[in-house]
Amino acid sequence: MFSKKKNLWLLALIVVLLGVGGYYASQNLTSDSESTDEPTMQTAKIRQGDLTLYASGTGTLIPASEASFGFRSSGQLLSVSIAVGDTVEAGQLLAELGNATETIKLQQAERALRELTSPAAIALVEKDLAIAEQAVISTRDTLVYQISPTVFYWESEVAELQDMLLNAQDETAEKIAEIEKDLEYAERNLRGAGFEYVDNYVPDTFTIAATRQDPEYLAAPSEANIIEARAEYAFAQANLVEITNYLAAISGEDIAEDATGSQLSLFEQAQLDLISAQDGLDATRLYAPISGTVMNFDAQVGDSVGTSAIVTIADTSESYLEIFLDETDWGMISVGYPVEVIFDVLSEKTFEGEVVQVDPALYTEQNSSLVRGLVRLDDASFSGSKLPVGSAAAVEVIGGRAEEAILVPVEALREASPGQFTVFVMIDDEPKLRVVEVGLQDLFYAEVISGLEPGDVVTTGIAETE
Repeated sequence: MFSKKKNLWLLALIVVLLGVGGYYASQNLTSDSESTDEPTMQTAKIRQGDLTLYASGTGTLIPASEASFGFRSSGQLLSVSIAVGDTVEAGQLLAELGNATETIKLQQAERALRELTSPAAIALVEKDLAIAEQAVISTRDTLVYQISPTVFYWESEVAELQDMLLNAQDETAEKIAEIEKDLEYAERNLRGAGFEYVDNYVPDTFTIAATRQDPEYLAAPSEANIIEARAEYAFAQANLVEITNYLAAISGEDIAEDATGSQLSLFEQAQLDLISAQDGLDATRLYAPISGTVMNFDAQVGDSVGTSAIVTIADTSESYLEIFLDETDWGMISVGYPVEVIFDVLSEKTFEGEVVQVDPALYTEQNSSLVRGLVRLDDASFSGSKLPVGSAAAVEVIGGRAEEAILVPVEALREASPGQFTVFVMIDDEPKLRVVEVGLQDLFYAEVISGLEPGDVVTTGIAETE
């Protein structure tokens, strides 16, 4: 019995020992496994290559300019001289409404203006001018006789100097002082001429000698006589100016903007009537506002048309794309950036272009914010393609390009501070910290401007790089 218990005890001891051994074996295996799975430091060799930054988007072929327009008056379409697809020049007559009434009005206005500017009409005005010149001389002589030549002279000098002083705001202080001095001198002489007029000129000029029937008496002009003489002289002068301006106007010469006169007003009204009649006739004619290709014409001869647009002309002499990019690409597009274009209908060919416009605000469509730009396609690459307006395309705006650049994986970069980067360079199997200057950068590589050379080995942490 003792022997049986002893065997049972030995069996239990063996089981315990096996359990302890298994535990330690398990721990050793686990430790080895953890040691084997521990990540190792990865490295990459610096190389040279090209780095290009792209912003992808979509585009639509559009004309350089486009105009949709119609008649400026209503009526029945009388004639059409173009068809869809025709090339037209700016100012070319495209279509015409019935316009018999407008034609007659224009003829009447032209005739009225011709009558005012005919050789006979000009000759009559020249005759009136000669009469007006004589009237100025006559009324001036009358006034001079009544107030004396001396008073007339100094009155004229004072009036002229007063006008000069009034218009001398832009003159120097010395010039203004000189005019004021001359005016003071003229006014002093005018006062002296007034005394001379009363004391000497009136008695000498207007004394009527005695006759057998009448004694000597003084027949000096009254104040009313002088006022009337001044008024007649002023009217003669103004009338001469108006006739002179009118003659210049009907002769095709330039006149002052402030010119007046009833005859001049009639002439200007005749000119306005002609312009209005011509405009009325032009309103029944459809002219091309730009050069280009007729894209559509929505009317036929005999139709009654109004002023709504019935024709569209597109200038396709230059080719443009309206492009849209995601708002996150705002910093990847600017005027002057090159663009590569692939049209859906010509997927085997790549065209080149250049950004010529970027909208300053985002474009919103279907709750999405987009960057809108305009691209001018290179004529040399696009010439002869003959794609229709509205053709869709995929575009790539080249936001930056570095050729034969020193490239480092972005995983190797450590940003020490905003815009400042460092890398760990392997030297004698040890990583050494080095400051680098970085240029262009995409999702995978960055251009190194200084700090690294081709062949250098840098650490990329635990990330594997190609």
